[in-house]
Amino acid sequence: MMFMNITKSPIVAILSYRKATIVIYSLDLLKLMGTNIASDIVSENHVCNEQKLWRHVILNAFEDVKILAGDRKSSLNKCDAHFWIAKSKDFEQICWWAGWEPENVRYRYAKALREGLVKFKRRHFLWHEYSKLFQRLKVEQDKDIRKELRRHLENKRRQIMDADNVYVNHNILD
Repeated sequence: MMFMNITKSPIVAILSYRKATIVIYSLDLLKLMGTNIASDIVSENHVCNEQKLWRHVILNAFEDVKILAGDRKSSLNKCDAHFWIAKSKDFEQICWWAGWEPENVRYRYAKALREGLVKFKRRHFLWHEYSKLFQRLKVEQDKDIRKELRRHLENKRRQIMDADNVYVNHNILD
């Protein structure tokens, strides 16, 4: 009776015992986050499950800003994550809920931008601008303004299609 589960691997036995979910993040992300935050992640040093949840929300945003693809959906996810990390008050609150200081997390993000660990192409920002114009068009009632917005959308679409595949080097935190 004692050796009934001998065929199970040690990992399966541990997981069934702990009923744990293992989340694997890239080494690049852990390096980007710095030693204090990375050690919290690796050691699963969280007070409660809610704190763990908020930490993973922040880490997912950092994963999103590392997206390199220039298609519409990827660009919107990347820009949304960028502006959320860089400028949102909600981000600050979530950092506190995660048990991390927002200034430290933003510092790590700004450092990653400076060092080129997080890169943006012109196309990423053009898709973001296109999306904002499209949202304005959806709610606009005035026909003349709608016509003007459609013209701007067509121009923005052309800019996106003509945009080169080069990374932008200017300070995008401003």
